Amino acid sequence: MNDITRKKSTVIYKGDYISLRNDELYRDNTFLSSRDVVEHVGSIVTVPYEISSTGEIFFYLVRQWRNPIDRWLLEFPAGTLNRAENPEDAVVRELQEEIGKFPEAIEFHSDFFVAPGWCNEKMYCFFASKFRESKLDSDVDEDIKVEKLSLIELKKKVEKSEIKDLKTIASFYLFCEKNGVK
Repeated sequence: MNDITRKKSTVIYKGDYISLRNDELYRDNTFLSSRDVVEHVGSIVTVPYEISSTGEIFFYLVRQWRNPIDRWLLEFPAGTLNRAENPEDAVVRELQEEIGKFPEAIEFHSDFFVAPGWCNEKMYCFFASKFRESKLDSDVDEDIKVEKLSLIELKKKVEKSEIKDLKTIASFYLFCEKNGVK
């Protein structure tokens, strides 16, 4: 199989967090196609959880308006990395902005590409726990409502397709698999 090569990239738009470019793709010096690509600085998603004195697991989620899809979503706290920001620092910042808590324990699980067919965004998945209260101001366009759900409540919402956010669904299943939660 011959490799596909990118011979030309043209930047169409350059923003603070995303850029749009057009790539010309070739195989054996023969033009194949032109593809638009969104370049993204990267992002994080965090599964914030607490274990009660009885051993029950609770999760913090945020309900927020998502302008691109024109609807409210229930999701785990997440956010775009600031330029040159360490993903773990972004976890601490986002949790303070979105749920008003500072995590004393943060565990990196994995990273994955969000939509590699048209975007290079890499998302870093973390689990966080052992919180203390610590609130930072939210972004100006965020209207966030925090919801604390038990493992059973969250699992039912996922199973009934009430959670529509893929990063939340994937991160929840990664958490369950890693922690042996059925």
